[in-house]
Amino acid sequence: MKTGLFYVNECHDGNHERAYAEMLEQIQYAGELGFESVWLAEHHFNEYGSMPSPQVAAAAISQITKKMDIGIGVSILNFDNPVRIAEDYAMVDILSKGRLKFGGGRGYQPHEAKGLGVSMEKTRERYWEYVEIIQGLWANDTFSYEGEFYQFENLKLTPKPLQKRIPFYHACISPASFDLMVEKEVQEFMVTPTLMVMDDVLAYTKRAKERLQQKGINPSVHLNLQMNIADNTDQAIRNVEKEMNVYFNRVLDIIPGAKGTQAPETYERFAEVAKEMEGPVDVGGLNQSGIALLADAKEAVNRLEAAEDAGINSLSCWFRMGGMEHRKVMRAMKRYADEVLPYFKAVQRKQRVGQ
Repeated sequence: MKTGLFYVNECHDGNHERAYAEMLEQIQYAGELGFESVWLAEHHFNEYGSMPSPQVAAAAISQITKKMDIGIGVSILNFDNPVRIAEDYAMVDILSKGRLKFGGGRGYQPHEAKGLGVSMEKTRERYWEYVEIIQGLWANDTFSYEGEFYQFENLKLTPKPLQKRIPFYHACISPASFDLMVEKEVQEFMVTPTLMVMDDVLAYTKRAKERLQQKGINPSVHLNLQMNIADNTDQAIRNVEKEMNVYFNRVLDIIPGAKGTQAPETYERFAEVAKEMEGPVDVGGLNQSGIALLADAKEAVNRLEAAEDAGINSLSCWFRMGGMEHRKVMRAMKRYADEVLPYFKAVQRKQRVGQ
């Protein structure tokens, strides 16, 4: 299982210059520590996430790293023109010398859609149409499309990506979305314990992967997970309790169904989660359910091995949550690199020798 970092890059004090500089410093340090990738999430109009254009951040990262993959987890396809998305990320792939791993999602925060003037109706239909357009433009010299939302003839993308095929990960966080992964016969998807506890996420992942393998597809599955490693679980919880409260209190205010609001169609599970998590945030309970990984190194390895056994191929560690102070993030990265990462590096070496 390959390991990287994850950023929504929360910025609660409004100092985005500092937030971006710290993110870039952390990513450079991660490369030195042996992390193999960095994953970036698109968000708008809120301190919850300060990355409205992850392609801009990805281009900057491509120039300060040489080996790390640059993952997008995710670009909200429904919020932009799919042709522009294809163009922007073709440039990122070239600038990174073929290190881009693209990820797409349909978006879920109503205030973002409203601010961009985008409807939250038919988001799944629009998303899959955009997927066809982006992949078609990347793969073909010229491409024509006749869909419900977009139509064009003989469009030539300039420039073309460097990679012959850019990996295309799809956000998959609900039971219905796992069925879609199988129906659409995807080659990559990404999961996170947002709307389900970890045991359910891994069970659905394993089953979806088996169903795809029956169709002759062996998909790559990426896991994103909030985490902290310490001497023991209690210490790990204390290390992040304040920041996780900041994070969850904020996100539970902005998801569909928050504060009793009506969730749009196909977003009902978000409303259920908003209701289930009313009241004080129980960080220990989040850890027990696997929504976060707060543990000593031995338990962390055991839990990540279980994820690997369920079919997870790569992991992004979400260390910087809730506006965590820069030095704390760097310490968390170093501890993981010293105590957990060597195990998975050794496994990778054994697998290469076995080949």
